[in-house]
Amino acid sequence: GKSRAFKDIFFFPTDYTEMVSSPHARIEIKDHDFVIGTQIQAEFKARGSSQVQRETLDIAAVAIECKTYLDKTTLEASSTAATQLKSRNPNGLYIVVMEWLKLTQNVNLKKYAVDQIYVFRKQKNTDREYRYLDGYVKKPIDFEVVEHLFETVRHHLTTPWSGGVADGLER
Repeated sequence: GKSRAFKDIFFFPTDYTEMVSSPHARIEIKDHDFVIGTQIQAEFKARGSSQVQRETLDIAAVAIECKTYLDKTTLEASSTAATQLKSRNPNGLYIVVMEWLKLTQNVNLKKYAVDQIYVFRKQKNTDREYRYLDGYVKKPIDFEVVEHLFETVRHHLTTPWSGGVADGLER
């Protein structure tokens, strides 16, 4: 379901004295519409100090953003979120789902960091003025698209994640 998943960590003490006595870790989070992942408990402690900072982090293995339609601005924001997720969790899968697509042929989808885009109705977003005209056909949600989404997520969660140095040398 919904999650406020881990996005980044940084350390922000007020001065050097504070830095050596306490971690002052700051955790950035990102709201996602749907996440499959895990929750971890982290402890931060400066060496030689008794002060411990405890944090709970939701780590996304799969993050899904749900939209009514996808336009270029939303795609760019989703791509930025995907890049941030993958910079901290390279095995994370970032998916955007929507009912309609509102992109032109002049958009190069390959340059965006989103792993997969699903258009449930297999239909472009038509201006609202046309949607209410006689003869307008609103396609139903396509079962094959939903099934492909399910299989993509299942495959990601049940297949070993490789990509380390040893895997590269073996290949």
